[in-house]
Amino acid sequence: MTIMTIHLHRLIGFLLLLVGVGVEAQTSHSSPVASPSLATTMNSLLPVPMPDFHRIEEAVKEHLRAAHAEVISLQADPEITGVVLGEAYGRLGQSYHAHRLDASAEVCYRNAERLLPKDIRWPYLSGYLHQQRVELADAVGDYRRTLALHADHAQAQLRLAQVLLGLDRLDDAEALLKKVSGVPEFQGVAAFQLGKLMLRKGRHMEAVRLLTRAYEAHPDASAIHYPLAMAYRGQGNIQAARHHLKQRGEVEPTIPDPVVQALSALSSGKRTHQYHAIRAVWRRQFDLAAREYEAILALDPSDISAWVSLGRCRYLSDDPDGASQAFRIVLQQKPDHDKANYFLGRLLWEQGHKDAAVSHFLTTLKTDPGHGGAHFFLAESLMQKGEFQQAAHHFGKVYEKLPEDLISRQRESAALLAAGAAMHKKAWQRITEALVIHPDDAVLRRQLARLLTTSPDAQARDGKRGLTLAIGLFDEHNTIEHAELVAMAYAELGQFQQAIAYQQATLDTALQYYGPYGEPALLERLKTNLDTYSAEQPYRDRGN
Repeated sequence: MTIMTIHLHRLIGFLLLLVGVGVEAQTSHSSPVASPSLATTMNSLLPVPMPDFHRIEEAVKEHLRAAHAEVISLQADPEITGVVLGEAYGRLGQSYHAHRLDASAEVCYRNAERLLPKDIRWPYLSGYLHQQRVELADAVGDYRRTLALHADHAQAQLRLAQVLLGLDRLDDAEALLKKVSGVPEFQGVAAFQLGKLMLRKGRHMEAVRLLTRAYEAHPDASAIHYPLAMAYRGQGNIQAARHHLKQRGEVEPTIPDPVVQALSALSSGKRTHQYHAIRAVWRRQFDLAAREYEAILALDPSDISAWVSLGRCRYLSDDPDGASQAFRIVLQQKPDHDKANYFLGRLLWEQGHKDAAVSHFLTTLKTDPGHGGAHFFLAESLMQKGEFQQAAHHFGKVYEKLPEDLISRQRESAALLAAGAAMHKKAWQRITEALVIHPDDAVLRRQLARLLTTSPDAQARDGKRGLTLAIGLFDEHNTIEHAELVAMAYAELGQFQQAIAYQQATLDTALQYYGPYGEPALLERLKTNLDTYSAEQPYRDRGN
């Protein structure tokens, strides 16, 4: 062996240490054994495409390029062994996979498998790569080859079952999951998959049993709640279904898998941390996402976007001080940054510092005049100050950008109603427009019923329609507020005996529920309105 060859072997060994962990950490099931017909195998190796590195930072890019070049050099060495070259291809594939350079990773895994046909790592990781890419048919073949080498490989059985479920091959998936269920370490994960399978088959009792077992094994796996809720609903247990629906999330039980977990150890650079952060946010693991953004900032403290994302994740993980610190760092560098101003404003608003919050919302709107969130909180601030017409204007800006937004339409209507009779016709128009989009919304219907029965503006008033709306609301939800609306409508139509009957019943209910000294403002209002109707006056004549 030449000095150059020895140097190359040592260099590739050093590079392999840089890009990953040792073979022993990858698998305990097999040892790398090269194919005896190395020359034939070498001729069948596929050329590895050079990845598109444009989104990867320079240090990582240069490292991967060097590792790629060394593998090519090794392949050209006439004295190379299949084991050394197979390991080199496999490790390079893992590095590409960890950085989501999938096309290059796939070819590396194929070459590694050809050179080391008895090593389960390479078909297994190829299957995992195809599963991530939702290339399910390819993943099936990869996992089948893995199981041909090691029939009891639990991770491959579990992941193959997941793929088969995605292909609607339920019976094949069930057989695999039942095998894995006997392995204590994997019982919870297998129960989760089996429970979902039983739900798809309509076997709700078994689904509840299995998903409950999965939840007991993985109480932090919020993704269990939705199928468990559906299974309870299938049994007719609506209360249990609602309980679990409220807790639904995206975090699935984790498969114990050192081979896959080792990929994380290979990843480095901002792009990889960004990928993991986005996945963590999607799974609502905001603490984990925050740590990924912290890793990005350790590499590049000037990354404004990462500071904003870190602040948002800290906010969502109930760390207001950490969130505030992140947003203030952004504003030190870019005082007019719209997102940092908005989120810092949100924090200050929730802490009761509303004037300071409004200042940040106004800055947000200078940079982004259509920012719905800033308009909404500015409108709420104006409502509290009694500036109702201005508040209505800003609520309108919210649904101007988000036409389906219900809350901003409700709040705009409330502001217009509070602005007085001069704005009631406009309120009627806005409520009517909103009901076209949200015809069943009780708040909008209640606002319209009150407007039609109590407005001092005769053009906005329509007692008959108001009564119809009020009775419909009362029939749906027998509440004090709806009973009051019915009484108001009857009084507007001059049917004072009916108004008195509803108002008296409402007062009696409130006294029974709250007692004579509870909710004094409510009781006083009910008594005052009863006196008004007893004097045969409509509600609007009270001057309200």
